[in-house]
This record gives sequence, structure tokens and C-alpha cells, in this order.
Amino acid sequence: MSSCFILLTTSVHSAESLQLSIDSVIVEAAINTDSPINQINIFDQRLKLLDENTPMDLGYNEKVQPFIDNYLGRNKALIAKMQGLSPFYFAIFEQMLDKYNLPLELKYLPIVESALNPKAKSYSGASGLWQFMYLTGKQYGLSVSSYIDERQDPIKSTEAACIYFTKLYDIFGDWNLVLAAYNGGPGYIQRKIASAGTNNFWKLQEHLRKETRNYIPTFIAVNYAMNYAEEHQIIAILPEILFDKTDTIVLKQQVELKVLIELICVNSETINYLNPSFKKQIYPAGAMLRLPTEIVNDFLLNEKSNYTFIEMVDNKEILIDEERIVYRVQKGDYLGRIAKEYQVHVFEIKEWNNLKTTNLDIGDKLVLFVKNNKPVRIKQTLAKNEYIVQKGDTLWDIAQKHKGVSVWKIKSLNNLESDHLKPGTKIILPST
Repeated sequence: MSSCFILLTTSVHSAESLQLSIDSVIVEAAINTDSPINQINIFDQRLKLLDENTPMDLGYNEKVQPFIDNYLGRNKALIAKMQGLSPFYFAIFEQMLDKYNLPLELKYLPIVESALNPKAKSYSGASGLWQFMYLTGKQYGLSVSSYIDERQDPIKSTEAACIYFTKLYDIFGDWNLVLAAYNGGPGYIQRKIASAGTNNFWKLQEHLRKETRNYIPTFIAVNYAMNYAEEHQIIAILPEILFDKTDTIVLKQQVELKVLIELICVNSETINYLNPSFKKQIYPAGAMLRLPTEIVNDFLLNEKSNYTFIEMVDNKEILIDEERIVYRVQKGDYLGRIAKEYQVHVFEIKEWNNLKTTNLDIGDKLVLFVKNNKPVRIKQTLAKNEYIVQKGDTLWDIAQKHKGVSVWKIKSLNNLESDHLKPGTKIILPST
């Protein structure tokens, strides 16, 4: 068993709030054209320095200024959060961009797309840091299953994005058009180039839909804000999950999140943050998990005992967040009713008790494994003249079970206006 490694966290980043901030930049910047005249030359000079060191177009013009103003003003907090998150993600982006010989400045594009939130989803169905649609992701090798969405995998989605960028550059040969095509689709941009008679983005811009028209100015503004945050007194907001190095392990058998937490003593927030592509709290055999390096080393050193522990939990020899109870079947009981009351599944009850059918007899004992935080039915202590109504009970049945009791007396004593009885109701019986 490993020693505990606990990383405390609240929320690393909110997808909705950050994306709203980005959206507001785009909307407001398109309206706000006022900027300090004495600052323009500074922006121009700084962007020239950035532009000289990249094949991308990071030059200054009046269409970019409103977006810079918004990132340095109302959306300053967004850049502060991006500064805090960037060390982890940029290391992944830069390594992959370098592998495909692409401009490193593309590392800023996920800020525009997802605010560096690998779990981000758009209304149109795009997902992940690079906001791949399902079909586009599938085309570039990103699989989506019941357990995993590789569009939300930082490494795999970044490689897919790099392959896509390479293809788009082969088509357009211009990085502004590559970005526009990434946003609007290559077919859409090709049609606009043909109809407008120009392949210069700044001349083509007025013919594009608003989102694509503002996409390149937004990208340039993000490049500026991230590179010159310190000059504008923007201080990084560090995420509350802190770690220096991470490594990966490949699971040899399926394991639930709750079991993994028990094994490695790392909280669910940290595990989910490092492994955002997993959709459920189950990691299948063959899954590659990213964890703090010392945890990976510890897991591998104790690998045999770790998998023994996982098997014992699967076999209910070790219980983590549940308890074993023995339930005695009562009149009117059936598996569906028992499963619903204890919030388990019918197939689980059958499996736990080796039941071949759903038939039950009164007095049968059933072993149930229930969550510790779920209410467990406790046999009620009843007074001599009290009775709990069971499923299928009628007033006549109850009267027949108790000597000297009549249907009329039961109804009168309990103020019953009809013969209908609700299972679980406590009624008072006449004294005999």
C-alpha cells in the first residue's frame, strides 16, 4: 500500500465563466474602438517584436486594438488565470508543435478556443482544449466511447490539432487563412476566397461571418496579452492543484475511481484534472493514467499488491464506501422493489446471491451491499396494537390476521375514508 499523497483543491477553473469572458471579449471588442492614442505605438512596437520571431501574422492594426483593450481591461482576470494554467499545458503544446515543425505561437489558440479547459464543450458539440467536433476528431484519430473522449485528452488532441494545422497549411499556405479555416471550416474559407477574389485575410475579413472575422484579431490580442502581462500588472492566478512532475501508468485491469483514490491517496479532483478524457468514474484495462511522478513510482513498486487489492474490492472481500447487510424477504417483496429501496440494481442482487431467477419466498435471506450514505431500512419496533402495511395487504387480510378485529373498526380507528392502503403506512389496530 502506498503512502498518502493528498493534493487539496477546490475548482481549477470554471469552463462556463472563462468561456463567457472570452465570448465577451469578442462581442465587446467589435463594438469598442476607443483606445488610448498614446498607447498605440507601444502596442505596435511590441507586436512587431513578436511578429519578427514567427512566420505567423502578429502585426498591429486598428482592428486588433479593441481586442487588446478588452484583454487588458475588463478581461484582465482571464489572462491572469491563463498565466497560472499555462505552464502545465504549454509544455504539452510546445513539444507537439515542435514535433510537427509548426509555429509555437499556436500554443495560445486553446485560450481562444477553450480557456485552457480540457472539459470545455460548446453548444455545437465541440469538445476539449482544441474544440474538436465529433466527426473532425474521429477523422484525426480521436476516439469517443462510453468510457473515454479523446478530444478531451490534452496530449492526443494536441497531436490531432497539429496534424490538422499541417493539412490546412498545405491547402492555404497562409497562417491567417489557416486560423480562419480552423474556425470556419476549409470549405467555407475557400468559397469566400473565390467569391471575394482575394486570399488576403484583412481584405477578406468583411466578407466573413462575425465569429471568423474576429478570430484572428482575438488570437493576436491573446498573444500580446500573454507575452506582456507583466508590463500591464497582470499577476498570474495559480491553480490550487500544484505538482512539479507527472508520469503515466497503463492499467492492467479495470479499476473504479473510488478504488484508485483508496490505493494512491490522491483526491478525485487531482486525478480528474490530470486525466480529463475519462467520462465516467471507471478506468478500463489498458487505460493510460497521468499522475504525479512519485505516485506512479510508488504504484509500480507495489504493483502486485495493488492489483490484489483491486481484485479483493471487486470480489467484495474489501468494502470501501459500502456495508454488507442481510435482508429478510417480506410478504409482497420483489427484486425491483428491494433494489429501488436500497438504491442498487436487480442484476447486482442476483449476482450477490447467485440467483438464477427473480422468484422470492417470504423469509428468504438476501445479502446486499449498500452505500454507507444511503438510508438502510431498519426493522421498526411496534407497539402491540400497531401494524405496518405490506404490499398487497387489504383491510380484510389484516382483519383476518388479528382475532376480534373488523374492517369497520380499523377504518374508524385510523380515520380511513377508503379501503386503499399504502405499503409502509403504520396503522393502529383495535385492542382486543
